[in-house]
Amino acid sequence: MSLESEKKTSGRRPGATLFLFTRLALQNVLRRPARTLMLVLAVTLSTGGVFASYTVASGIKDSMDRSFSRMGADLIVVPSKAMVNITSALLTVQPTDEVIDEKLVAEIERLDGIAQAAPQTYLQVPIMSGMPECKANLIAFDAKKDFTVLPWMVAHAPRAMVPGDIVAGSRRSESIGDEIAPGNQPVNIYGKLGRSGVGPLDDSFFTTYETVEMLHGKVNKNSTGTESLASFDRSKISAILVKLKFGATPEQARFAIAKLPGVKVVTGATIVTSTRQATTALLGGMLGFTGMMLVAMLIMVSLLFSGIISERRREVGLLRAIGSRHVDVLRMLLAEAVFTTMLGGITGIVFGAGLLLVFQRSLVYYLETLHIDFAWPEPVMILCVALICAVASALVGLAGALVPAWKACLEEPYLLIQGEGG
Repeated sequence: MSLESEKKTSGRRPGATLFLFTRLALQNVLRRPARTLMLVLAVTLSTGGVFASYTVASGIKDSMDRSFSRMGADLIVVPSKAMVNITSALLTVQPTDEVIDEKLVAEIERLDGIAQAAPQTYLQVPIMSGMPECKANLIAFDAKKDFTVLPWMVAHAPRAMVPGDIVAGSRRSESIGDEIAPGNQPVNIYGKLGRSGVGPLDDSFFTTYETVEMLHGKVNKNSTGTESLASFDRSKISAILVKLKFGATPEQARFAIAKLPGVKVVTGATIVTSTRQATTALLGGMLGFTGMMLVAMLIMVSLLFSGIISERRREVGLLRAIGSRHVDVLRMLLAEAVFTTMLGGITGIVFGAGLLLVFQRSLVYYLETLHIDFAWPEPVMILCVALICAVASALVGLAGALVPAWKACLEEPYLLIQGEGG
């Protein structure tokens, strides 16, 4: 663009001036294709790395959360007189007639180092109408707090779980959609659990407290059913499964919980707890590394634009000398930075998607051959992460070029043209 066209900017409307400087910014981006290409490539590599690493880290976190949930609880709190098999108790309550107060759940959740506390209640009920001798274990759980039962569900009906639905253990012969009648009340098989090798989990039925309360009301109304359902009391539970926060030790939690009346604490294998916490720290380090990549990209872009603007001091001085406002020149320089880094961000998303495809075709495929599922984030989440990365790349360009561009625009035009000044 010639200097004569620039001289006419003073008489233009603000919108026309902005359009003119935007065109000039685009032309400047294309004026040095080699330099622009190198900058776009640098932003592409950084953005693609951030996008791919964050997506994979999220998938690893979800996969490990599910896998560690399948390993059961770190601790289980049971009545002091209950007999407990440690291996089984980490996943679900065992048959017992002893109960504890449901209020203990809230007290345990308030203790330091406790991440989750999930109550369960054991019931034994007939499951076939007219055959009271045909009984099965029915475990009631709180769906909002559960972390040991639902992670084992491998198949379910194509809808949300509602009161009246039952989940069957892997050894149960019932299939999804079948109807059973605990306490002579019809309910549907909503889902099936995977095989865990733990008898109480594989041989039992599981349902929410809302379903048990519904069955309890119908049993009392019709004066039928077994004593277990008829005498159900929501305030009395059989056990509380406990997950620890990162950094908490089973010994500390066990000592704090043991102070509560009428309970005892059973500790699971410490290797599970230590592995879960070590992996959590590793994932935190991966996310921290992703943040460092963003900071490094900001520093790199800032240095590059410092050199670019320093090289173009004479051009900036000429624009100021012919009457261009420093705000318009600043917008032009920032627009160049945003155009370049936004282009790098978009190509970086494509590059990151390629990395994810390679990861899916290599490591994820290998894990599938070992029957290990990798939990990819939801497509909507991946799309949101891609959009955030593209916008973040543009913002990084804006932030990186802001200081050097602002300093150049505030200097006197004759100093810029002569190449003097700070």
